[in-house]
Formats: sequence, structure tokens, C-alpha cells
Amino acid sequence: MTIAAFDPAAADYDLDFTRSLTGAAQRRLVRAHLDRRLAEPGRSLRVLELTCGTGEDALHMAGLGHQVLATDLSGAMLARTEAKLAEAKLAEAKLAGTAPGGGVRMRRLAVEALAAGEPLDAEDEAAGFDLVFSDFGGLNCIGPDVMAALARRLAGLVRPGGRVILVVMPHLCLWEAGWNLARLRPRAAFRRLRRGPVATRIGDQPLTIWYHGAAALRRAFAGGFVCDAVHPIGLAVPPSALEPAFARRPRLISGLEAVDRLLARCTWLAGCADHLLIDVRRVA
Repeated sequence: MTIAAFDPAAADYDLDFTRSLTGAAQRRLVRAHLDRRLAEPGRSLRVLELTCGTGEDALHMAGLGHQVLATDLSGAMLARTEAKLAEAKLAEAKLAGTAPGGGVRMRRLAVEALAAGEPLDAEDEAAGFDLVFSDFGGLNCIGPDVMAALARRLAGLVRPGGRVILVVMPHLCLWEAGWNLARLRPRAAFRRLRRGPVATRIGDQPLTIWYHGAAALRRAFAGGFVCDAVHPIGLAVPPSALEPAFARRPRLISGLEAVDRLLARCTWLAGCADHLLIDVRRVA
């Protein structure tokens, strides 16, 4: 994973994935599942977030009373997270006034390094985590071999009964394909179907990504986990790249989000949405 591609993107990240109509709708779809899992144990959970970006999900989980270790390779992304904590006057209080027991810690960490065995703090290694979470395609920056190594590493960090919930981009997005075909751009329409690394860009920065299907992720985590759920995220709601075409259509996006909620349990549709969510549980 390259730092250069993500540091410049930090300033505008929330415009695309937090405050935009499409990004906010997809984030709500993810949280509909995430929040149910967070609430099930009925206690404060220890959460490891990978590729945390600007900290929106970390702050959300901490606001629900959970202890979050938010990690990202990009120092600029972590700086945005820290700024959000400071702006809300939560950095020192660790959200104690809002949600007893909740808090956010930050660490600069590459997923590849964690997969290769880079240790966390001694307390984190000893206590383990109840949940590992990564949102909005951060793990599309690693290939299948690193994903398999990460799964093995997480098997040693997640407590029995704990979960790993990943939101990644699959091998086909119907919105992306249809939009680009209508504009006579077949290469862009089906770029996700290419196996192996795909060259792309974030702004003017080059980036190499891989697309991950649910079956491949199940295989990667088969050693220590069982798969409990796979959901499409952004099947009806368009990708954030199409936000300019929908920015003035909040009712339409609201309706498409309702369709996505109805189709959430259609596992077989996850492979053609903008993102897919996979939820695997650690077995003893």
C-alpha cells in the first residue's frame, strides 16, 4: 500500500464518503449491520479498525461505548481523525460523558505490516479484540496472498466468538458497468472483472488495487472463522463516483437506500454491488 496516494486524499475524503448523499447512504447501510453486531454482547467491546480513514466509524463505535484502536497507514488520515476528536472535545475525555467506557486510540499501521506479524501493544496482543472492522474498500489495496496472511494474523488477535467485518469492492458493480457502457467506455465498465492487480488513481496519484469476491474471502478466513453473513452494499445506491449526477436528488437516493435495505439479505447479489460486506466469526 502506498502512503502517497492517501495523504492528499484525506482533505476531501469526507466530502465523498461521509457528507455526500451516496456516501452517507452506503455508510448507513453498513452501520445497519455493524450496529446490530456491536449491540449483541451487551457490553463494551474492544475493536480494532483497519484502514480507518478520517475516523468516522471509529468515533461512531466509540460513541456507542466501545474501545476502538483506529489504525491507518496515512498520517494525514489519522491527523483528520485526531482533529475530529479535538473538535468534539472528546480527545481527553475519551467520550466518557457521552458513552461510558468508550474511547478512541490511534496508531499508524500498514495492513501489510500487521499481516506480516508486526506486533501491537502488549496489552492488545494479550487481551485480543472482540471485533475487527474495515470499511469502504480499504482492504482492496492488498492482494489475495496478503489477505490470507491477514486472516491468519487476525485468528490470533480475535477472541473466540469475536468477529471480523470487512467492507470491500467486489468484481462487478452494476452501476459502474451500466454507467460506463452508456458512455461507450467498456474498459472502465468491466475493469473490476480483471483478475490480479488493477492500476487506478486517486486524484493524480497512482494506486494498485485488487477486487475481492465473497468466495475468495471465505477461503482466506476458513482456517479460524466461519462466515455468518454476506450483504450487498450499494446495489441500488450508486457509487460515490457518481455523486455529481445525484447530488440534488435526495428523495431518489433515499428511495434507492430503501431498496438496498430490502435486498440486504440477498447474498447472491453482493458480487455485483459497489461494495460487499462479509461478517466472519472466530471459532475456538
